[in-house]
Amino acid sequence: MKTIYIAGPLFSEHEREYLIRLVDILSKELELDHNEDFFLPHRDASDLGVTDGRDEVFCLDLRYLDQAKIVIALLDGPDVDSGTAVELGYAYAKRKKIFGLLTDFRAYFLSTKTPSKLNNMVWGVCDKGNNLYRNIDDLVNAVKIYYNR
Repeated sequence: MKTIYIAGPLFSEHEREYLIRLVDILSKELELDHNEDFFLPHRDASDLGVTDGRDEVFCLDLRYLDQAKIVIALLDGPDVDSGTAVELGYAYAKRKKIFGLLTDFRAYFLSTKTPSKLNNMVWGVCDKGNNLYRNIDDLVNAVKIYYNR
């Protein structure tokens, strides 16, 4: 069973590598296996550019969202990736613990920690902004506290 589901855009090499790096850091800090305990869609479902097998990938993603205790989403970009937004909505409806990583400084007012350019629904599923983090270190610390309680 995969404990943590990693959601985010998967359309560039940079995005995919960043998510892999996030899993590597989390697995070390939480003392979890990066393959057995984390679901990373582009690694575990091979859904990049898939047109045949869409239904299989969709069902696989939902199965792992159902199993997960925690969902972590990369929210960077001009707008939250549409697939990521669906994953977050589904996870919220299933009462999963959701953490968002929003490192893009363009999303924030300069004088506050509150993101100004984040959809209210995404903000809401991230515990009304309480589970939004601006860097990997803060995110990892929060997940570690939650996971070890």
